[in-house]
Amino acid sequence: MIIDLDSWEAGYYDALLGRLSQCTASLDQVSYSSGYGQARAHSAELQGEEALHPRYHERRRAGGPRLIVI
Repeated sequence: MIIDLDSWEAGYYDALLGRLSQCTASLDQVSYSSGYGQARAHSAELQGEEALHPRYHERRRAGGPRLIVI
């Protein structure tokens, strides 16, 4: 399975920021849903991480498109 990291991160950050799932046509639905679910599954842990590192999102979004091959 190939995960599109940009789509995964979009889903991850939507969930992390408390947004409703909103996968657009330009994103890979499976990758987006995977990222969204991962952030929701660890929401308590991630909220603590956000409090410690408020610029975490900005650092993670730097860089170009990447793929994770599983």
